[in-house]
Amino acid sequence: LVASCAALAMRRARMCALVVLGFVLFQLAGRAIVEARLDPLYAGDSMLAAVRVVDFPKHARESVTMTVVPLDDKRLPNRIRLSWFAPAITPVIGDVWEFELRLRLPRGNLNPGGFDTETWLFREGYHATGYVVPGKRNRLLWSGSASAVDRFRERFVAASMAAGSEEAGAVLAAIGTGARHRLTRAQWDQFALTGTSHLMAISGLHVGLAALTGFLLAFGACLVVPVRGNHYVVAVCTGVLVAIAYALVSGFGVPARRAVVMLSLAGVTLARRRQLSPAAVVAAAGVAVFISDPVATLTPGFHLSFAAVILLVWLARRTVRAGPPLLHNACQLVTMQVFLMFGLLPLTTL
Repeated sequence: LVASCAALAMRRARMCALVVLGFVLFQLAGRAIVEARLDPLYAGDSMLAAVRVVDFPKHARESVTMTVVPLDDKRLPNRIRLSWFAPAITPVIGDVWEFELRLRLPRGNLNPGGFDTETWLFREGYHATGYVVPGKRNRLLWSGSASAVDRFRERFVAASMAAGSEEAGAVLAAIGTGARHRLTRAQWDQFALTGTSHLMAISGLHVGLAALTGFLLAFGACLVVPVRGNHYVVAVCTGVLVAIAYALVSGFGVPARRAVVMLSLAGVTLARRRQLSPAAVVAAAGVAVFISDPVATLTPGFHLSFAAVILLVWLARRTVRAGPPLLHNACQLVTMQVFLMFGLLPLTTL
């Protein structure tokens, strides 16, 4: 770390120093996750502890899987993935429970062609896994401790499920707030067969649509209500704020973070009437995502999101405008989709 920082002052060694610095930062972030794991002394022991549910519990047949954090208990790590078989009361986000827990270090089987559970637990930052021991010692201490964002997400999910069928409500909740816990296994299989699984993960497409909606509403309002200043700049800034709010509500995943950084840079550039290289915007977004969470570079969303943007930037530089605007835009849309399909095929297959 010290050597790479010192080498940044040397022009000839700067690129190599940046690569080494990134590698060291990733190692430090990974080491921090490993060191925060459950103390092996407590692995397998039954412990009575108070925990808070910090994400939507997911139902699978007769069990519930949830993410919890301890309340002032030094025996427990900071982030735990729990399973509870046949719970008497279904936990909800924001609940504080006293559970009899039996924990272990994050482990998972790795078979050829199968899901790498241990790597997934590592990049999601879980420090322990375990289950709730059935019995009368498990009790709800209090509820309603969820944050304002989580309460909004909970109300949105409830309204989505009440608006129509369960399948449609689950899709609406997933797209609206990134809450995918209501999606069934059959729905996921259908999305996989049709190649539409990525639509259930909040990506740059969703954030961009939110920004476009905010831009159009603000621009229309400026036309109706006379205001001073540049209407276009006001609409752009409004679109960026709407995109940030939507990304925050949806969980601020890696693709959403990338899109927010790029939109914010584009908004500042437009407001100041400057020009900025698209490659510089993509690079700045990559640096911002990496610094905020170096381990996020292991996620498929990181690779697919940035690869898609790089392909689009490369294609845009080679697109020549010709013919009527409507016909040109239609041809460009088809070309873009075909180009993305084949361009992302190697990564998608991997």
